[in-house]
Amino acid sequence: MESAVKSKRLHIGGMTCINCQNKIETKLRNTAGVKSAKVSYNDGTAEITYDTDIISLRDICAVIEKLDYQVLTERKSSAPGIGRIIGMLVIIVSLYVLLQQFGILNLLVPSQLADTRMGYGMLFVIGLITSLHCVAMCGGINLSQCIPRGEDRGPGAQESKNGRFSTIAPAVLYNLGRVVSYTVIGFILGAVGLLFGGGSGAGVPVLAQGILKLLAGVFMVVMGINMLGLFPWLRRLQPRVPKFIARKVNMEKARNKSPLIVGLLNGFMPCGPLQSMQIVALASGNPFAGALSMLLFSLGTVPLMLGLGSLVSALGKKFANKVMRVGAVLVVVLGLAMLSQGGSLSGFLPPDRLLAVILALCTVGVVASIPFRKPDQKTASTIAASVVAVMAIAAWSTWNTTAAAAGSHSGDSGIQIVDGKQVITSTLSSGQYPNITVQAGTPVKWVIDAPQGSVNGCNYQINIPEYGISNYSFQTGENVIEFNPTTTGKFQYSCWMGMIHGSITVTQAGAPVSASSSSDGNNAVGAAEAVPAGYQIPTDQLAIAKETKYAGTYQVQEVTVKLTDQGFSPAVVVVQSGMDVKWNIVNAASDQQSTTQVLIPDYATKLIVNQGENPVFFSPEKSFDFSTEDNAYYGYVKVVDSLKNVDAAAIKKEVGAFQTMIWPPETFEVGAGEADTAQAAESTVKDGVQYVTSTVSSGGYGAIRVQQGVPVKWTLKAPEGSLNGCNQSIVIPEYDLKIDLKTGENLIAFTPDRSGTFAFSCWMGMVRSSITVVGKDGTVAATQDDGSDELPAGCCG
Repeated sequence: MESAVKSKRLHIGGMTCINCQNKIETKLRNTAGVKSAKVSYNDGTAEITYDTDIISLRDICAVIEKLDYQVLTERKSSAPGIGRIIGMLVIIVSLYVLLQQFGILNLLVPSQLADTRMGYGMLFVIGLITSLHCVAMCGGINLSQCIPRGEDRGPGAQESKNGRFSTIAPAVLYNLGRVVSYTVIGFILGAVGLLFGGGSGAGVPVLAQGILKLLAGVFMVVMGINMLGLFPWLRRLQPRVPKFIARKVNMEKARNKSPLIVGLLNGFMPCGPLQSMQIVALASGNPFAGALSMLLFSLGTVPLMLGLGSLVSALGKKFANKVMRVGAVLVVVLGLAMLSQGGSLSGFLPPDRLLAVILALCTVGVVASIPFRKPDQKTASTIAASVVAVMAIAAWSTWNTTAAAAGSHSGDSGIQIVDGKQVITSTLSSGQYPNITVQAGTPVKWVIDAPQGSVNGCNYQINIPEYGISNYSFQTGENVIEFNPTTTGKFQYSCWMGMIHGSITVTQAGAPVSASSSSDGNNAVGAAEAVPAGYQIPTDQLAIAKETKYAGTYQVQEVTVKLTDQGFSPAVVVVQSGMDVKWNIVNAASDQQSTTQVLIPDYATKLIVNQGENPVFFSPEKSFDFSTEDNAYYGYVKVVDSLKNVDAAAIKKEVGAFQTMIWPPETFEVGAGEADTAQAAESTVKDGVQYVTSTVSSGGYGAIRVQQGVPVKWTLKAPEGSLNGCNQSIVIPEYDLKIDLKTGENLIAFTPDRSGTFAFSCWMGMVRSSITVVGKDGTVAATQDDGSDELPAGCCG
């Protein structure tokens, strides 16, 4: 008689992860009478084909329920009620806010992991918490490996001295395999992170760390929500190992009876917390740190899996479900904390905006879960809720920015101006950073007092992205951070791990502070807007230039100044007028910034100074001062008629009486040696070609003004004696030209195909000018890429 084969679609409740799907599917396929079984965690269903002569549908349901899952009679019954959803979301958000407020989450979420000052013990706690889920719902597979196998002992075998060990040996071997597998995977991922970091061992860049932590946080939140079963439609976002890999691992685990091998294979299983920690190991950028992080995480999972897991199983399904819910809530909260870290480090999601995003997403989720009668109503309501959520987040951000700028006209800001700098004093605490308010346009000296015991492994380094301050390290006592706020707004900063946050609110300054110009009148640019720096230039040493040959051809004078943590040394440079100077600035500062700037207000110039030697070329005409970009240290270049008769005493007296000034940022918006475009030579068009003529001098080039789309023939005249080692060759990035000049007339041809103002310079990047291209409509287009970035960087930037 032919067998009666039927197919049935069952709705299953209680699945919390992809392992539940694999567990049910494997059990059904190994059940007599079941022809095929395909379980879907995403849909909460099982497609079963079975032989009714061998097994009944009731027996199949009993097999599933014996695994602690429910067979549901109606699809709608698998969805949680709105009341339960709202209640769980309120608990999650409240717990997150509470723990974040008291700084407890800062201890539970892993950091970059590459720094030995951070306590790795917290990773053990994370492993302990997240293992609740596996023990409560998917522990059967794992615990089966911990049961002593009686068949391994022969019939009538006597109890040996090692009998007790043989009883626990399978559990020990299984968990040993897991620990080894997790640790090796952590080592490999840390090595991959090291490659991302350029092999420097410094770890993955801060931005990449932030992105990785955002991913890990999303994984943990999605997994925790799915463990709670709040939003069944969210299951599709559950991170998982590719099916063919998971299936192969499961098959290998089923074939292999050795607990050690099964434990080793466990590292490749699809598990939300495991994959989140794998991302953290990748972010460490260090194979040993990655291995150590995964080792401690795996050790945290051992207690419940080894001993307490059996107790949880023995206490029954009801208690197991409660344990699972507690673990799921903690997983979501830890995921939110990871999101907070990632948002701070990457700059994509400031902490004050994260809470608004969380509340908005919760609202959208609740609306999407309302059981509308018609699908169209549900879709429309969900879309409307999403739009309102986006608008609410935008309004929150706008309000935050407006609130930061509030009081911009307040007369009493509590800011002290000392030596031309705003001095702000704060105190560092172990669990939080201070919020400060400063004014735009004036350099800030932020003095942070760190009392004994206030500096720890979390708060000891600070990142302020807005002002380019990265990993500034605090020491017990007084710490000074200096920056120059130029724009108003509220700017977030955080510790090196993105856990502890603070903000800097920059308000509009009140009436501008004016100051008299220097006594010798050297500083002629915007003197009314400068303020005294109060810095006395050291005159104990003079650096006197020496004549030499540059590139074996050009006669130059060379002088060297070193920039150290104590300032410029020597701080006074003596050069001779009429001869090109090669000025070597050696950046030997020990701070963590590899690049700084030297300001020269007389030439409206900022020099880019990298670590090591930086050659700067110029033709000296008059004396001038220079300073570091934060106006902390100053120096002076004295131009004399001859280096053979240098009056050192007179120079020291002059420099000693010089009044150093702090210049506004606008002073340095024009590059050194740039010509006045208002006096640019105009072109004339004849026979379809435009002709223009300008003259080069020893200290600069003439600017020109031409028309778009018409070929240009530019005659650049170089009178006798006008060319020198600096200006004898020019570079025009916009037209990919580099031309060596000769005395007399030099013809330069090009066709300007776009409107704008484009920079060109000498081959050293010091003497600069511009080509203005007028559009066909008679206007000059604003250009972002004017070629300045492609000019030689040997001098003025």
